[in-house]
Amino acid sequence: MPDTLTPKLPTLRELTGLPASLADDDGNSVFPGLLLPSAENKASLWRLMETLFPIYRSLLGPGYKQSLDVIADWLPITTAEFPTGEQVLDWTIPQEFKVNEAWVEDPDGNRIIDFAEHPYAVWIYSRPFEGVIDKDELLEHLTTDPNQPDIIPMRQSYYRDAWGLSCPHNLLQRMKPGRYKVKIDTELFDGFLRIGEMYLPGEVEDEILISSYLCHPLGGNDNLSGVVVAVELFRLLQSLPKRHYSYRLALWPETIGAMTYIAKYPDRIAKTIGGYQFGICGDDKPVSIDRTKPGDTIIDRAFHHAMALVTGAVESRPFSIYGTDACHFNSVGVEVPTANICRAGSRPGGYIEYHSSADDLNLVKADKLFETLMAAWVALMTIERTHVYQGTYTASPFMSRHGVYPYQHGAGVGGRASIIGDAYYAIIPHADGKQDLLEIAERCEMPIFAFDECVSEFLRVGLVTKEGP
Repeated sequence: MPDTLTPKLPTLRELTGLPASLADDDGNSVFPGLLLPSAENKASLWRLMETLFPIYRSLLGPGYKQSLDVIADWLPITTAEFPTGEQVLDWTIPQEFKVNEAWVEDPDGNRIIDFAEHPYAVWIYSRPFEGVIDKDELLEHLTTDPNQPDIIPMRQSYYRDAWGLSCPHNLLQRMKPGRYKVKIDTELFDGFLRIGEMYLPGEVEDEILISSYLCHPLGGNDNLSGVVVAVELFRLLQSLPKRHYSYRLALWPETIGAMTYIAKYPDRIAKTIGGYQFGICGDDKPVSIDRTKPGDTIIDRAFHHAMALVTGAVESRPFSIYGTDACHFNSVGVEVPTANICRAGSRPGGYIEYHSSADDLNLVKADKLFETLMAAWVALMTIERTHVYQGTYTASPFMSRHGVYPYQHGAGVGGRASIIGDAYYAIIPHADGKQDLLEIAERCEMPIFAFDECVSEFLRVGLVTKEGP
């Protein structure tokens, strides 16, 4: 069961009375200088989802390349290619896969299973097969889901020599004894594993890796929801006039793509301080984090802060084996703290439509995609601000003497100052060169963004210095 933490931190909605978008009616951020995702970003998320959804994708294949070409119209990504047969760590890059046709005809000549009707009818990476076989032999190669009798389960045989088909369980119940004609016309051929990527330099070379996996046919929630959030997140990062950290986007086929990236880019891995993997984040369950293996890194803490501000609840679970590619980056010999950002997720009990024909555009909700994007964006903007500051004063400085007193925020006139005004007082005793700004914000039960102005002003007049990177 997820361990739900009850945050002390008030949400921005509670602090401001504004809606969950964290912006006013004109779309302006509650905190000056904090860019927030807009209605245009929300529309872009859904347009990309609708454009990518119909494409047939597999680990390697024509549809995967087509999908990266589509994404390149949203974001100027480049594509790195690695050939079939190349060894990457303990893995070997497989062949590309393509389906021409796949179907089954019953003893009466009725076509009862057909790839043309739904691509999940044939296993991904199924070997070719053609013949007339008894029902019992067909059933050995046929997958259904008795718990969801009307859906077609998605199955794959990536790294084994097998052929197979899927159909609704209700259909299996109606199949009569006899001989069935089966044709699976698939191609496996040497080609390339492709990784779509983009790099945004910052003030420092330390990198934060944003990743998602792009390797299923259809799959609205798993896996297109993570892909569109990652792409839109990078569109927002690209729009910033400056970034403290450097950021890299990587879209790859699940597992084998991560292994290839780790094997081929040791120089990047050495500079990567952490990352977020996005997947399964468009359903109606709460935004959640499967934490990094250490569990208390800036990657974890920043997303906790973001969830508290954006959704009002911190849904946080320990490091999980169901975190897919995040597991590989946290693993032996790599040790890059990477969190899996999702909603229901792929863990047992996640969502019943997982890996089935029911994982479509009716399951994914535009509002949920946007909320995930908002939480991810707030987390990155939190990381951008999480530095250590050292006060140059003893006890408390006389702020007016330095020209930084927050009169403009209601302080000094006998009433309550705004939260931005309160931040001027909050930072004074805490800027001890030991706590970072996120620790200070959480000790004071305030959003980190409330400190933007006072930090800038204190730096300008020399009341604090910034320590570290």
